[in-house]
Amino acid sequence: MSIFNQLTYYVLVGELAIYLILLIPFTFIPVRARKAAMQFGGKVLKNETVVWISRIVLLLVGGVFVDTLTRLQKLDGDLHRRDSEDGHHHHHDSPLEELQFKSKLFYSQRNMYLSLMSLFMTIVIYRRVKDLYLILHLEDSTDSDKTTIKNLKQQKRLLPPPATTSAKAEKKSDEVIEESEIKGGSSEDPTEAAGMRKRK
Repeated sequence: MSIFNQLTYYVLVGELAIYLILLIPFTFIPVRARKAAMQFGGKVLKNETVVWISRIVLLLVGGVFVDTLTRLQKLDGDLHRRDSEDGHHHHHDSPLEELQFKSKLFYSQRNMYLSLMSLFMTIVIYRRVKDLYLILHLEDSTDSDKTTIKNLKQQKRLLPPPATTSAKAEKKSDEVIEESEIKGGSSEDPTEAAGMRKRK
């Protein structure tokens, strides 16, 4: 295994570890702490040195993938050429040569799968981080809404009660006074009428 293939292998192992860590539900940690951690991670990833190192690693992994593809095509062409020469029979000059050919084919396929999986996991981790940041943003907005609702309820409790009862009492007293005045006027009317009749 060459140094580039080893690098691809370690990058894939690291990406799998990061993805498994990101799958853990960190609901027991407060939203503000998680958001602060995400912002700190974003600042670290936006650093120029980190960006350039990640670009170089991705270019190396992509180069390993392209190199393994070309090797597989070359081995496939060599196999077809030998098959055509041998009359479509898989015969090699010696068993050692056949073993070497199969080992080259196996290692090339292994390196191709490792590099392709590493590139795929890069996209998966990117999407997972974006989803986690969106979830944190929504949770933070819901928490802020809950706090504003609680503050409004507390302010409503601290406010004095509305003056509806006093207004109703005043209206009732006014109605009672008006009724008494009406009754008094109606009781005075017959006496006045009787006095007028007597005077006549």
